[in-house]
Amino acid sequence: QGLDKILFPKMLLDRGDDPDVKTIIASETKLFEVRVHGRTGQKAQLRERITQLNEEIGGLAAQEKAKDQEIALVEKELSGVRDLYEKHLVQISRLTTLERDTARLNGERAQYIASRAQAKGKITETELQIIQVDKDMVSDVSKDLRETNDKIGEFVERKVTAEDQLRRIDIRAPQDGMVLQSTVHTVGGVITAGDAVMMIVPQADDLQVEAKVNPQDIDKLQIGQKTLLRLSAFNQRTTPELNGVVSRVSPDVTTEQRTGQSYYTIRVSMPPQEIARLGDVKLIPGMPVEAFVQTGDRTMMSYLIKPLSDQLMRTFRER
Repeated sequence: QGLDKILFPKMLLDRGDDPDVKTIIASETKLFEVRVHGRTGQKAQLRERITQLNEEIGGLAAQEKAKDQEIALVEKELSGVRDLYEKHLVQISRLTTLERDTARLNGERAQYIASRAQAKGKITETELQIIQVDKDMVSDVSKDLRETNDKIGEFVERKVTAEDQLRRIDIRAPQDGMVLQSTVHTVGGVITAGDAVMMIVPQADDLQVEAKVNPQDIDKLQIGQKTLLRLSAFNQRTTPELNGVVSRVSPDVTTEQRTGQSYYTIRVSMPPQEIARLGDVKLIPGMPVEAFVQTGDRTMMSYLIKPLSDQLMRTFRER
């Protein structure tokens, strides 16, 4: 842009107290000053040459003027001698000598004119060289700028890659919580993409109880049923029973490979006010809980008759 100083970006100036940044600013300023002084020196030399050429043109013009005067005198003398020769008063040699002098003087005058034109051409050439000095500097700076931008792009890509690698060094959970189970126990171990590293119970989620239900009882369960929860890990005399609600029933039966036991899984949610009843008791994931789901109200007579009615139904089906 033809500025006489470097305009450093604000991001760099804000870190002006950093020794490395100070070194960068100082070195770039020095390089800029060297370039500016070099360009100024070149242009000064070229302008001096133009001055010398103008002086040379002035000298040639003076010589040309003097030569014109000399030619005028010789031509005047030649005109008189030619009249005398026609009257046979002078010899032919006198006439030819003056004619030769006139031709020689005209030739010298033509050389002065040519030299003056040549000097003017050199001035035009020098003026173009002055313009070219600025163009060369702009071209050099543009080339350096392209190379610098290429390096910046390369360093930005390397920075992104390095930051990505740095982020992978620390494993971050999607949310805060308590580690329930970890699958990696070796320092420097390799983790394959998609592998589970640990199980985390989120702190922000509502507390839920997961219970196993006999497949024969699954038809009696539905979402929204009231549930009584007994925390068997604590003293039953001092720990209250909590009220919850069935929030999820698994769509299919699950079979445990080790024991072969089949069961359905239900989840029971507890309102915050129920958890507050525990006081200072701290719940930890994995604690045993007994869940009693209320499937409906029954009378004393139904309890007595139910076994008999079930037996009769089976008897009728067998027949």
